[in-house]
Amino acid sequence: MTIKLLCAVILLLMMGASTGFCDELPVCSNRVINEVTKRSGCTVGDPKCWFSHGGFCMDYVQKKTGASKGASLEQWQQIRPEIVRKGDVAQFFTPRMHVALVENVLRDKQGRPRTITVSEYNYGACWVDPDTQVTDTYKKVTRRSGIPINSVDGGFLRP
Repeated sequence: MTIKLLCAVILLLMMGASTGFCDELPVCSNRVINEVTKRSGCTVGDPKCWFSHGGFCMDYVQKKTGASKGASLEQWQQIRPEIVRKGDVAQFFTPRMHVALVENVLRDKQGRPRTITVSEYNYGACWVDPDTQVTDTYKKVTRRSGIPINSVDGGFLRP
């Protein structure tokens, strides 16, 4: 299954859910929605446009790892947290399905990984288009640091 197809399937499954997935974030202000739609060339309610413009987390990971557009998560090697390194992919299932590129690993004195820094697309603070899971950081690189290893609940992959 391709990464985009997997993302679309998850989106469709979650849209039918009565709680949760898209309710976790507030809807963005009109100013932010206008900024993102202008930047992307897409409009709210046009999933075909959003999915074709390459601004989702999977698109970023594919771009940065050099994975082909048809690559699937199943083709990548699942790795133990103890051996995570720069260039690996962190998978998050909570609070929403998301992937990010590991940029740095902070280890303790014994060499055990404690926290990571990631770069990513589309892990924003508000929804621009909740039905397609577009956030205010669609097609915009952001970084998060100090993420505890044990909060990466989907594990790590090595492309």
